[in-house]
Amino acid sequence: MAETYCGKPCAECKEKEILSCPGCKSGPGRPKAHGGDCRLAQCCREKGHWECATCGHNKTCTTLRGKQYMPEYRLKAIESQKMIAAEIAKRAPVLGKWLWVLFWLIIPDTLASFMTNDTIVGWFPGLYIPGQMLTSISVVIYGIILLRLTSEEERYRTAGICTLACGFINGLMCIPGVYGEIWWMLIFALLLAIIAPIGLYHEFTAHSVVLAGLDDELAEKWSVLWKWHIGMYLTVLLGGLIPLIGLLAVLAASVGMAVVSIVKLVYLYKTAKLFKEYPSKGYE
Repeated sequence: MAETYCGKPCAECKEKEILSCPGCKSGPGRPKAHGGDCRLAQCCREKGHWECATCGHNKTCTTLRGKQYMPEYRLKAIESQKMIAAEIAKRAPVLGKWLWVLFWLIIPDTLASFMTNDTIVGWFPGLYIPGQMLTSISVVIYGIILLRLTSEEERYRTAGICTLACGFINGLMCIPGVYGEIWWMLIFALLLAIIAPIGLYHEFTAHSVVLAGLDDELAEKWSVLWKWHIGMYLTVLLGGLIPLIGLLAVLAASVGMAVVSIVKLVYLYKTAKLFKEYPSKGYE
């Protein structure tokens, strides 16, 4: 029985010593061992073969034809992983610190949302302007931190600028003579409706990009979350144009937006925690 899946003798492998490989079926050919990243071995396991010779497609298999390049491919993959790990290790201290601060900004932001809630404002009208001011302060700090993260990922820059713009607009809405004026409030609400989604898109995308190579699954979740957010957002905007059915859609989308906000916090916590704990786990 062949010592390798592809039939190539281990003695002919020039990378065996470099890779400290114990042999194909004991090393890279095994799941979760030495990377378990040999494509020929993966193919054999998926098809139930112990070696390529028993496969009916071995005469025409393009992967098998490149068997002599598999060790070289593995070596390059390992070197690439080391480079990615080194880059993540360099980014981790900054990302871990400031993403953690972003997460804890939930406290003043939640308090501000409570103070500007229509029902609460109906009971205590005096809370609205302080609530808006607190929102502005929280948003501005959030935007400044996003700009601070530009050194680690360029997309944070646009996210930060849009976030600061939203904070500035919220501040304008508190100015006497503006607050309560329907046309001013509509103009500012329209500006927020345009700027806020752009900022969130770049923020979510930036989170996804910096996670690449560290947690690809969480990176993909950030990308999907943006799609859910824009879907709920558009439903709220367009639902108001359709009587009754539109109202139900708006209510459903509003609940969806609340869920997306909660999920964002969960993802932000996980992202911050990954970078915060990265050096201590010995990845660097």
